[in-house]
Amino acid sequence: ASAASARGWASRSGLPLLLRLLLLLLPPAVCPAARGPPTPAQLSLHPPYFNLAEAARIWATATCGEREPDGARPRPELYCKLVGGPTAPGSGQTIQGQFCDYCNSEDPRKAHPVTNAIDGSERWWQSPPLSSGTQYNQVNVTLDLGQLFHVAYVLIKFANSPRPDLWVLERSVDFGSTYSPWQYFAHSKVDCLEQFGRKANMAITRDDDVLCTTEYSRIVPLENGEVVVSLINGRPGAKNFTFSHTLREFTKATNIRLRFLRTNTLLGHLISKAQRDPTVTRRYYYSIKDISIGGRCVCNGHADVCNANNPEKLFRCECQHHTCGETCDRCCAGYNQRRWRPATWEESSACEACNCHGHAIDCYYDPDVERQQASLNIQGIYAGGGVCINCQVRHNFFVFLKIFI
Repeated sequence: ASAASARGWASRSGLPLLLRLLLLLLPPAVCPAARGPPTPAQLSLHPPYFNLAEAARIWATATCGEREPDGARPRPELYCKLVGGPTAPGSGQTIQGQFCDYCNSEDPRKAHPVTNAIDGSERWWQSPPLSSGTQYNQVNVTLDLGQLFHVAYVLIKFANSPRPDLWVLERSVDFGSTYSPWQYFAHSKVDCLEQFGRKANMAITRDDDVLCTTEYSRIVPLENGEVVVSLINGRPGAKNFTFSHTLREFTKATNIRLRFLRTNTLLGHLISKAQRDPTVTRRYYYSIKDISIGGRCVCNGHADVCNANNPEKLFRCECQHHTCGETCDRCCAGYNQRRWRPATWEESSACEACNCHGHAIDCYYDPDVERQQASLNIQGIYAGGGVCINCQVRHNFFVFLKIFI
């Protein structure tokens, strides 16, 4: 079956959302009987996607029932749900018609650390309720991926609270020193404009467009909602990812941050009395039970395998096309006749051996030499800019001289 038919079947079926996302990332299939010369899709190599969150480091700026930064002993925090009863049998209590429970980091049954969001369990992370302070509208959840990856999508499953009302999905490419937005989320078109300076729900026209969407900020569902952010699908370069430098750069990340700015409420908090009423504000907080990040190693189109079989446990590309480096970002020694380039669908951009006539094992590329057409390649043509390093007369030449002396 073709990839197109797989996509159609996925959209009509009841497959889990994460599996449907993976099917959407499938490249077009090639029938073995129709194989001839290498197709463009075969010239550019890519390792498979996997869930980057599973190996990430994660932390939050605030967690319900945890020790404050001043080191004080953690105190249990009361919170209540907007809807429904206990999450687990025998837990919690009913207070004034609301189901409530306590967060307590010292009790494993009532602890909600942020690591719950990436451990694959049904447990969840939870922020302090607004009854503990309105400053808990602003909470960050950050994932450190450990190295640079291409990210295709981010899937967030929330737990016993609604999805956030106002927030930003951000990324860093310098290990958290600076962050830039990937997508904005707001309750209304007015919020998009006033809070983020963006028009809401605009069509994508560029590979690096940063959107503001109102789709995921509705109060319903009151729990177990999802947010799906596709960073590739629907963009102009989606069908030719390796050829779009802009899209390749836009999807790179070493860190991902969820910057929550405002909890979703039933609007009762707008009444001044309710704003001081803990029976209202203890129902408002953030909670996440799963974060999945679909991504793959940055190999610049020169590797289809990437693994962490090394002492540092970093993912490294198994480079082809005579390229070297953790991300295949340079030509190997002796293969610098041409300038290094990333592979595209139309060209493998394989590094080319220098013609050193057996008198050197290394070389470098010089653009001036290429412009002057002063470098002879291995085909005997003056093309490229390879310059041999440390040329030496071979041992066989000296043996030849001794015979005739």
